[in-house]
Amino acid sequence: MSYYELTDDINFPNRWYLGDVAFADNWELAKHLDPEREYEVEVYRDGSEMDYTHNEAYGVSVVSRKFKEALAGISGIAFAKANIIGNRPDGEFYIMAVANEVECIDEEKSEFQKFEVDDPVRPDKAGEYRGFFKMVVDPRKCTGFHIFRIKGFIIAVVVSVQVKQRLESAGVLGVQFKCV
Repeated sequence: MSYYELTDDINFPNRWYLGDVAFADNWELAKHLDPEREYEVEVYRDGSEMDYTHNEAYGVSVVSRKFKEALAGISGIAFAKANIIGNRPDGEFYIMAVANEVECIDEEKSEFQKFEVDDPVRPDKAGEYRGFFKMVVDPRKCTGFHIFRIKGFIIAVVVSVQVKQRLESAGVLGVQFKCV
């Protein structure tokens, strides 16, 4: 089975940029949220709305109703209403939390850097991935997962070919799929 890193399209014409989720632990929101709560997301730079946006610092995914509905029935994800502050969006938006973390990086085929034990900026992340030049997942370790985060690099969201096809069929805007 093929897998893809899900990213927002940085070249989307006149795109908006979303900032942090207010009054919440943004690191935690990438994986867990309260589905009954309404969150507030700040607009960093106004522009055209996208069906998928992810804030770079924390990996929090903000999705449209169309995106959410395309993933109906997929396990391992949760949604909560997101009020966009500083913009009046045409539709409804949601925070998407992706709970599953899978240890699936094929380190032989990938190119990456890891945080060092005495890293001057993030010593707490020693041994975790700092970034990837080339990410390759081992599909045998991803069996049974259709959407997940990479263990040790939670800002990355990876989807199966089935999720990719659902999103493409729904015509979502602002999303890119990079084969991993």
